[in-house]
Amino acid sequence: MKTVVILVNPKYGGNLGAIARNMMNFDVEELRIVGTPEILDDEAYIRAVHAKNILNNAKFYSKLEDAISDIDFTVATTGAVCGDRNVNRVPITPRELAKKHSSISGTLGIVFGREDDGLKNEDVELCDILVSVPTSNKYPILNLSHAVSVILYEIYFESFSKDIPYDLNMKNASVDEKNALLRFFNEFVDRSKDVPDYRKDICKTIFKRIVGRAFISGKEANSLICVFKDKCPK
Repeated sequence: MKTVVILVNPKYGGNLGAIARNMMNFDVEELRIVGTPEILDDEAYIRAVHAKNILNNAKFYSKLEDAISDIDFTVATTGAVCGDRNVNRVPITPRELAKKHSSISGTLGIVFGREDDGLKNEDVELCDILVSVPTSNKYPILNLSHAVSVILYEIYFESFSKDIPYDLNMKNASVDEKNALLRFFNEFVDRSKDVPDYRKDICKTIFKRIVGRAFISGKEANSLICVFKDKCPK
């Protein structure tokens, strides 16, 4: 599915530059703006860094209806949520949206509102669903560019949930390597004069659980084995 970012009457060029950079970080190329090209000031291009082409190719519209007319699924975003008194303001989280993203075909448009008062109710009503980033009650409203970054990240990461898009070149520890690590650790504990006998079994159990949760690599396992051995190979 193609993702499009749609901004409704943004006020600050610097935010647009940061948003363009966020979009490039997460493989989103198309930016639509309800407003005029004057918003693309020097600050926008400075903040965009290497994502200036996204600003150069931005499309401008006079109203939101036109900006989403060819979008298959539109998502409104907000920091102002409600309950039963305003069903249009009952949101899902960015993570929930990301999980649904793979089942949506066509074009996904994510609509962001003004920096000061966000999207109006009539804007939200034009969209299919509402998304809000969970934040602290002490300061619940995110900067516009930060909100864009969080939502695009969740969508991007979910698409790589089974294959992270960078190669760490790390081989997971084999069963034999993990068993060897546990054996050498247990022998290390048994030799220790600083650990009371009644604590040794629990130490072994705790370490086994830590190793199990850590998904350690072969390199990490062998490095730890070296520490727990009587003598490390030179």
